[in-house]
Amino acid sequence: SLEQPISLLITLAKAYLFLFIPISTRWTLPRLRMDQLLNLGWKSLLPIALGNLLLTTSSQL
Repeated sequence: SLEQPISLLITLAKAYLFLFIPISTRWTLPRLRMDQLLNLGWKSLLPIALGNLLLTTSSQL
């Protein structure tokens, strides 16, 4: 009988956290310009993705 309100409060607290963390991150960090995002993608994320692809394909052999 007391278990149901507690589980409801826990669910609402989790939902609040999942909403609050991205909003607070977006408020505190500066905006990234489009050229900064493109540089990040080409210079950082693409080599990491290709390394991950090579690692997973070599482990499958």
